[in-house]
Amino acid sequence: MPPDCRTVRQSGIPFTSLQPPVRIAGQLEHTRAPTSPFANAEKCTQCGYCLPVCPTYRVENNELHSPRGRVSIILALRNGDLSVEEAATVLDHCLLCQACHAACPAGVRPGKLALQLRAHHPLPASRLSHLLHLITNHPRATAQAARLLRLYRRSGLQRLLRRLRLLRWLPGLDHLEALLPAHEPDIPPLPEPTSTAGMTERPRVALLAGCMARLFFPAVPKAAAHLLQAWGMQVVVLESFGCCGAPYRESGDRTTLRRQAQRTLDALHAAAPLQAVVCDSSICAVTMRSYLRVMSGDPIYEEKARQLAEKVQTLSQFLAAHPPPPAQQNLPFVRLAYHDHCQARQGLGIIMEPRMVLGRLSKGIQELPRSDSISADGCCGAAGEYQLRYPQRSQQIRDGKLQAIQEGGIELLVGENPGCLLHLAAGLQREDAPVMVRHLAEVLYEGYCLSQPIEKVSS
Repeated sequence: MPPDCRTVRQSGIPFTSLQPPVRIAGQLEHTRAPTSPFANAEKCTQCGYCLPVCPTYRVENNELHSPRGRVSIILALRNGDLSVEEAATVLDHCLLCQACHAACPAGVRPGKLALQLRAHHPLPASRLSHLLHLITNHPRATAQAARLLRLYRRSGLQRLLRRLRLLRWLPGLDHLEALLPAHEPDIPPLPEPTSTAGMTERPRVALLAGCMARLFFPAVPKAAAHLLQAWGMQVVVLESFGCCGAPYRESGDRTTLRRQAQRTLDALHAAAPLQAVVCDSSICAVTMRSYLRVMSGDPIYEEKARQLAEKVQTLSQFLAAHPPPPAQQNLPFVRLAYHDHCQARQGLGIIMEPRMVLGRLSKGIQELPRSDSISADGCCGAAGEYQLRYPQRSQQIRDGKLQAIQEGGIELLVGENPGCLLHLAAGLQREDAPVMVRHLAEVLYEGYCLSQPIEKVSS
């Protein structure tokens, strides 16, 4: 049986503040208007089905950091027993993975409740977050920073610092440096067409390259552009695109989210007409799918968001829905696994598409082993900026995934979300595991656009 909600006493918040409303003859004693922003919390029966799938609960066994514990916090806030600040401090630890959404038989959505609360009290940004946002919000700054990281990596300085462990006395900086990729494939940019003959007959699609991909995986947007062209598309690569607003959506900063959404929508409408908007980073697709709700009531941008709402897809979604070109080579890996980005899997239902496109090149696709102690199909603990705010807990959550990867004998781990890839590659490197970590676009580029395989190197 799952532990009783009374274990939240250890949190220091009075237990009476966390008790759910009393049910009398099947009705809630505390009734609220159905339009209440937290009305969904009233559906919770405290059954505990959400506990085994919650990554923060799995590593701490703390009811306060379980989905039903968070629902109790919301109800305590609604009843006036907690302040918004107190509730937001606790719900800061929700990873927004949405695994509890699928597990709840009553239809409670703790992840969405956490986002609703953060809209009232946004999570404070750290100094590092501010720095990253200064870079990623501006495409020129992102390109310049990517060049500096490439120089750091290719000069041998990164390899020297890691071999001598010169940063071990600076834990914060050491953690950040460990997240940087150690490898970048040489992929040329998409060449300018020498002739426009037949171009107008091709479907016109926009490639929205995520800011984290452009900063840490600059080969990914290039690979994605080549793939879309190989699939017979006329590719429009957005030049003026900064950040879609994903970190602001997750922190609850609605003002900045709307600003970034407006900039993204303006860039896309300037590139119209478009048959599709393809995102090389799955978190961008998740965020852009929320634009219609974010822009609700805006006299200009609500209609812009509506026109694009059904056109946004991840790279794997788009490629899986269109016939592929002839493959140049099969992938030289016996055991390959795909890592699901939680919000893409739970929120957008993207499960089979990446496995389908990979399966055309390899017969060695494996699913990670599962057990009570290994959250193989759950969250890796990255959760955007969560891995920077709470690195220790983030790494504890990641440990189960790393164990599953190594027990499964995986040679190549593929994903579509840069934050997950950075987090997992850093953990595998720390354990000196012989596993390559690559973005889906890089792997497919090798299979469909190259006659010779990319050199096999570890992450």
